[in-house]
Amino acid sequence: MVGRIVFVLAAALVLAAPTWAQEAVKVGDNLVEIKVVGAGMSKEQALRDAQRKAVEQGAGTYIHSQSETKDFALVRDTILTKSTGFLKSFKITREKEMEDGTWEVGIDAEVSVQGIVDMWGTVTTMLQRVGRPKIMVFIDEKIGPEQIEDSTVQTCIEQALLKSGFLLVDKKQLKEIDRKDLQSAAAEDSPAKVQAIAKRFGAQLFITGSAHAQHGDSKLIGGVHLYTAEAEANVRTFRSDTGQLISAIPGVPQRGVQQVARSAAKQALDAEGKSIAPEVAMNILDHWQEALSGRGELKLEIENVKFGDMDKIETALKKLKEVKDVNSDFHNGVAEMSVQAEVVAKDLAKAISKALPMIEITDVSDTVIKAKFVGEK
Repeated sequence: MVGRIVFVLAAALVLAAPTWAQEAVKVGDNLVEIKVVGAGMSKEQALRDAQRKAVEQGAGTYIHSQSETKDFALVRDTILTKSTGFLKSFKITREKEMEDGTWEVGIDAEVSVQGIVDMWGTVTTMLQRVGRPKIMVFIDEKIGPEQIEDSTVQTCIEQALLKSGFLLVDKKQLKEIDRKDLQSAAAEDSPAKVQAIAKRFGAQLFITGSAHAQHGDSKLIGGVHLYTAEAEANVRTFRSDTGQLISAIPGVPQRGVQQVARSAAKQALDAEGKSIAPEVAMNILDHWQEALSGRGELKLEIENVKFGDMDKIETALKKLKEVKDVNSDFHNGVAEMSVQAEVVAKDLAKAISKALPMIEITDVSDTVIKAKFVGEK
């Protein structure tokens, strides 16, 4: 049962090429038709999987032609997170709940190949500008009361991220004091402490959480003692610069059954890791796609400002066409503004410099703009 669930979820979320897809049929200069079947833990997951497969298979010739290019996996997976944007139309032809509770959904879809080609160029260009993000992963893992140094769930998450082309903080680089601090922060559920360490290692994103396997009953079956265990994990992903929560994934408990109690616990943790890892990777890819396209949260830090000036600045920012919304905090003469923007940080900084002469930009990174208040000119 556990093996079947893990297999189906991996198939649904890792973007692997399906064996059941039919050959795409060209119906115009820009469109192809294709029939695919998606699989997932729910009807919605299975539909999303079918949509991704339709796009990947529908534009298979073009995507394959890019396979030797730099950052191929990251570009491909980033684009496929927004697969519905490349479907001109689709019709559900099959919805079936399987015996183990998983779902299969079949669709007939029309795929816009030109849209994928255009987006490929856009994502590639943006990636060249901002580079690949670096991610730190730390999961506090236990079997019973025992602390596990090399987390099975963490390894599964890291493998999924590496497969999509992300950079990772090397676990071997973490000093013993950092590991102890990370274990303490994860146990205390203190993302701020993990955030500080992630910044120290140059990570733009950090993933933290806990995983726990608990021994269950043992049974004598056919003259063989079998031990059971159940594992569960909770994983959250944050931005290192702002502390923004990107995703929170409560794990679905997974079971292990082996002739050795510890092996049953490790099996349960492995099943839990393989069920969570693709979803973690998908959420990060979705966030990354938003960041590349210039949509999402940017942080504006302004020094040497008074509270009344901050209010004026916030009002002026909201009038910019590049800005959707602004939320501000004020402390010790520093205004910290969370800006929901439709452009990347560099372009927003240009717009601010032009429209708000009382602000002098001092530094611009991927997601943070630093400035100082110089008064009206």
